[in-house]
Order: sequence, then C-alpha cells, then structure tokens
Amino acid sequence: MRLIPVGIALCMTALHATDPQIAERGKQAEEQSCVECHSLRLVNSQRLSAAAWGKEVDKMIGWGAVVPNRQLLVDYLSQQFSDTKAVPQPALSGNGSKKTARSPSK
Repeated sequence: MRLIPVGIALCMTALHATDPQIAERGKQAEEQSCVECHSLRLVNSQRLSAAAWGKEVDKMIGWGAVVPNRQLLVDYLSQQFSDTKAVPQPALSGNGSKKTARSPSK
C-alpha cells in the first residue's frame, strides 16, 4: 500500500517542522550556506513550495554553494518561507515611511 509510506513521511515531516531544535539548526544552516553569496533578506523574502525550495537549493549547490545538510535546509526553508505564507512588508523608518538604501555621499 502506498498510503502507509506517504502517511509516515507526512507525520515525520510534521514532527520535523515543529521541532524547535530542528528550526534552530535549519536557521544556522541557512546562515552558513546562503550568506556567502547573498543576504538573508533575499532568501527570506521568497515564498516557494517545498519542491521549489528543493530545486532552488539544488541550483545553488550546482553553482558552488556549500550545503552540509541539504534536507535540513530545504525543510527549514519550506516551513519558514512557504508559498502559503504572506510576503513580509518592507521595514518602515521611525516616521513610518519605507526605508530605502542610503546612497553614498558625494
């Protein structure tokens, strides 16, 4: 029966996603593997499905990213930055206007 392995996989994924230690290890993996090339803001602003995160991580590995635990990273990104979650609003300054990157002084 195919339902049993799928059911077990879904339960394991649910347990994996809700474990705070796994979430913390996933965040550390993200920081270690992703910031070499770009900011976490770029990664964290994405909203992708689990399959799309897997493809994205594989693409980055193909481009030379060092990812010691691919599955941990994909699981973390899929949980935290799922395509079912809203995209975060841009940060606001103290006066409520959008913050913008400062241009260098001339």
